[in-house]
Amino acid sequence: MIKKTLIVLTGIVILMEASFLAYPYLQRRPTESFNCVANLVEHYSDDIYHLSLNYMIRDNFALAHITGYSEMNPGKVFNRKVSFSLQRNGDIYYMSAEKNIRLPDDNLSDDEISQYLSRFFIASEKEVYMRIIRQKNKNFLFMVNFIPTYICNSISG
Repeated sequence: MIKKTLIVLTGIVILMEASFLAYPYLQRRPTESFNCVANLVEHYSDDIYHLSLNYMIRDNFALAHITGYSEMNPGKVFNRKVSFSLQRNGDIYYMSAEKNIRLPDDNLSDDEISQYLSRFFIASEKEVYMRIIRQKNKNFLFMVNFIPTYICNSISG
């Protein structure tokens, strides 16, 4: 009798442990694939920057292309591509930069651009958490914490 009870309890513990370990994998939804573009103007005390962000998100891999220029000094240009991996949990996306490519017409140093942009867009192995919510018009609202950051307009391709 005790041996039978011990076997049943061991089976229950193994089953509970397996379901506990499998739960996060069952809850993960596949990342929605999409392309979008956001255009924004950022105002600072010493300058104004015009930015364009293009995202291409496919499963757990993505590419962001960020371009921009200074309004006070239009010769200050940045043009970078960031490839990154991402993991999704609900509408929270964990993005981890794998490779940052500085394109030939980019003439801002990393130190200078880091005053205006997240390190995620500047250096490899940096990460950011973004809340991305699909809107009814099929555009995407990007948020940091609960603060809306920008609307990324859906594009085909």
